[in-house]
Amino acid sequence: MQGYSRIRTYFLGVIITAALLAGTGGTGRAEEGSRVVGAGLPKTAGLVLDCRGYAYTMDRAAGTILCVPPDGDPMVYARVDAPTALAVDRLRTLFVGTASGDIFAVEPDGSVSRVFRCGSPVSGLSLDRDGNLLAATGNGAILRVTREDFRFSD
Repeated sequence: MQGYSRIRTYFLGVIITAALLAGTGGTGRAEEGSRVVGAGLPKTAGLVLDCRGYAYTMDRAAGTILCVPPDGDPMVYARVDAPTALAVDRLRTLFVGTASGDIFAVEPDGSVSRVFRCGSPVSGLSLDRDGNLLAATGNGAILRVTREDFRFSD
């Protein structure tokens, strides 16, 4: 019965997070029982949350990564050409995959560094339990990139 309680708590957290981030696509009106966070954002794609409740999304056309604080106004967090995928780690480092196959790390202070080049467009990013980065690429591969594999450059 203990596991059931944990699962129920997890799903409740997911439902609450979804309700907080749900929007109607530009009108700024919330559905009954939800609250719009970041209304009026451009055509955004992707969404990740860090451990402090900050939401990150991307505007692919403009090449901007947007940050939506828990109780604040959305702001441009970083600029990366043709972003396609996002992931954030426990240290709040945001990873951004691009159409050119590069993966960038955006540190909490806003500094941007290229950490890996996949050679094919990045279609998805995730982190495993050890903090390694997983990248799905346009050529049908999933790459595991360890921190030791990161090559920091601009």
